[in-house]
Amino acid sequence: MKFWNQHLTTKVASSFLFLSLVTVGVVGGFAFINAREALKQAAFERLSAAATLKEEEITRWFEDQQRDFLLVTQFPDVQRNFQILLNSQASDANYRNAYKVLSDYLANIAKIKPSLREISILDRSNRIILSTNKQREGQYEISANITYIEQIQPGDSFAPIFYVSPITGKPSVTFATPLRDAARVRRGVLLADLNLDRIDQIVRERTGLGKSGETYLVGSLVTKNAFISKEKDKTSDFPKGVSSQGIDAAMSGISDQGLYPNYAGVLVIGVYHWLNDQDLALMVEMNQEEAFAPARRLAGTMMLVGFLSMGFLLIGVSWLTRQLKISGEQLENYSHKLEVKAKEAETANRAKSEFLANMSHELRTPLNSILGFTQLMSRDSSINSSQLEHLEIISRSGEHLLTLINDVLSMSKIEAGLTTLNNNSFDLYTLLDSLEEMFQIKAESKGLQLMFERRPEVPKYVHTDESKLRQVLINLLGNAVKFTQEGGVSLRVRMKEESKLQQQEEVQARKNSHSSFFWLHFEVEDTGPGIAPAEIENLFKPFVQTEAGRKSQQGTGLGLTISQQFVHLMGGSITVSSTLGEGTIFSFDLQISLAEVAEAPIRQLKRRVIGLEPNQPKYRILVVEDKWENRQLLVKMLVSLGFEVRHAENGQEGVTLWETWEPQLIWMDMRMPVMDGYEATKQIRATLKGQAAVIIALTASAFDEERFVVLSAGCNDFVRKPFREEVILNMMSKYLGVRYVYEQEPLQNEQFAENSGLKLLSLEEMLAQMPTEWVTQLHQAALCTDEKLIFSLLEQIPEESAVLANTLSDWINNFRIDKVIDLTQP
Repeated sequence: MKFWNQHLTTKVASSFLFLSLVTVGVVGGFAFINAREALKQAAFERLSAAATLKEEEITRWFEDQQRDFLLVTQFPDVQRNFQILLNSQASDANYRNAYKVLSDYLANIAKIKPSLREISILDRSNRIILSTNKQREGQYEISANITYIEQIQPGDSFAPIFYVSPITGKPSVTFATPLRDAARVRRGVLLADLNLDRIDQIVRERTGLGKSGETYLVGSLVTKNAFISKEKDKTSDFPKGVSSQGIDAAMSGISDQGLYPNYAGVLVIGVYHWLNDQDLALMVEMNQEEAFAPARRLAGTMMLVGFLSMGFLLIGVSWLTRQLKISGEQLENYSHKLEVKAKEAETANRAKSEFLANMSHELRTPLNSILGFTQLMSRDSSINSSQLEHLEIISRSGEHLLTLINDVLSMSKIEAGLTTLNNNSFDLYTLLDSLEEMFQIKAESKGLQLMFERRPEVPKYVHTDESKLRQVLINLLGNAVKFTQEGGVSLRVRMKEESKLQQQEEVQARKNSHSSFFWLHFEVEDTGPGIAPAEIENLFKPFVQTEAGRKSQQGTGLGLTISQQFVHLMGGSITVSSTLGEGTIFSFDLQISLAEVAEAPIRQLKRRVIGLEPNQPKYRILVVEDKWENRQLLVKMLVSLGFEVRHAENGQEGVTLWETWEPQLIWMDMRMPVMDGYEATKQIRATLKGQAAVIIALTASAFDEERFVVLSAGCNDFVRKPFREEVILNMMSKYLGVRYVYEQEPLQNEQFAENSGLKLLSLEEMLAQMPTEWVTQLHQAALCTDEKLIFSLLEQIPEESAVLANTLSDWINNFRIDKVIDLTQP
């Protein structure tokens, strides 16, 4: 029995051992297979996330290079010099001047944009006539492997041509764009060799790919597939081209993932993407051995645990299963975090951009109606002087509100990193004169002396961001006048000492070159209460005001912050020095370049239009605007002057009305329901007759950067809301040649001064017709500066002496009571 029992025990033990071994083997094998599958999926997700990030960065990089390359030719002075260089003889002085300007310009571009490694200009025979690599000038360029770009359209695909550079022996890409004359005839070509180092950096980044992880780009070099970017260049090891299951599939246009031998025969787990826009295959791979090592270790551990303690087999399997699930979740979370982090920055910037665009539209659109209808009502001859005064108050309040809105939006735009320079050529003297005229009346009303001092050496025509310079000076002068109660405010403009020396040494060079830069020094001084030292430290922080600012209960506390940011953007910095009880000086230096007289825009006079000149064609104008108020504003404004006007409330109606009515000019709002202005403009431009139509965009955006987007959509020009009547009419005159009849302008102060003898005589004659008692009362009221009594007496002047009433009223409104006293002196 004992033997039997032993035998039975042995059999049971053997059976249990066998069953245990089978169980452990099955469980271990099952666990290994599941772990391998889970790790494979996690690896695919991790590799896919890395591939997606790299693909987006590569695509963005190529798009940026396209835009940067095309922008090289967009500036008018650069295009003019291109034409001189391509259409003149080398011995011509204009040719040499253009050669020097373009050489400096392209050299600066190559420094600013290191990705454009070498920039060259070719004539029609493909001979290099100018290059940042002077050794190549005079050589001929082979155009077989050049990637041509003439314009960028939204949605267009882009496939650069890769080739092996004969100079570097590495894969290269060369951009080219034709240089055409005014008749659109090709006169030459602009070339730029791309520096692909940034692509290498993007591709070689191995974060999260383990020790064996590898990423590389493969492209087609005419007859074979070759590495475009790789951590270790092995192109020479594959004279017939590189090949693997993943490479071949990707180069045939397939994006997928799988397990396969790589180009070197190593088993890998990989993700391959076909970058259609760049004609490239992006491979992200890691060794299968490393990828599945955790699964092998896991199965071995399970087998060992099973052999050591069969009794804890179930517990061990359960624990290991839980660990496997946790590991899978952690890998999945890690992959998800990679994707989330990659999108966070883009999402944040996009959210800020959308917020700014929406706020700009929502705030400026109703202001457009308020200010526009105010202008329209002021044209009505039936309104009395009291109503006209009310309209002026509404207009001033609307302008003030617009300024506050622009300050807040500008600050938000600065914080979002979206502020850019928009340099232009302009007349600096005119700008300063307009500012002096703007602040003169306000200064005189407070009894302040306003002085503008401009040194003789300051150039008249300059090239910088006029809008931002004007806003900075308005902010500084506005604060100075607002907080100064007695004394005066001064603006001084001069050249810095080093700029004066340079001016004396290089006078002739400055006349012939736009590349000469100088420093101008601006200084705004007031005799106000001054700023405490403790407040100066926080002076340029947003929404922070000084004690004087808080007492005035005016402004947003953003003016100085925006001014400082604008000056920083233009290469300078605002400094402040102040003494309590004596005054404050704000100063900054600004780098400018000289501009020619012809480059500065001509200032148009602001005269009120009262109708259209006779003997002109009937102008058909279409207004496409979704807001009823803004639509009615434009319609009433244009109809009152004699235009034929029709309107539509969305882009779809606008396109339909354009097809049947064929207007000469379309005012197109860009943000509308059903169909926006961008799509409507695109559909109109797609037809032959639509090419001749003038389309001017109406946008509520407060930012100048919107101009590029609007013009790229096909619009001829754009006007920002809220708009002024003279801007609308000047734009129509510009594109249609409309001629207007203007309201007769009153004599200016200078004309009064020139004709003072004649004017004074006529006023005395009219004054002699008034009762002596009335003249005496007027003289006494003037001596007492009793404006209420003066205006009461002026109402008694008969209609035939309206000139006398208007003149006296004008003197009173401009604080020249002394003239009234002299005129009524017994």
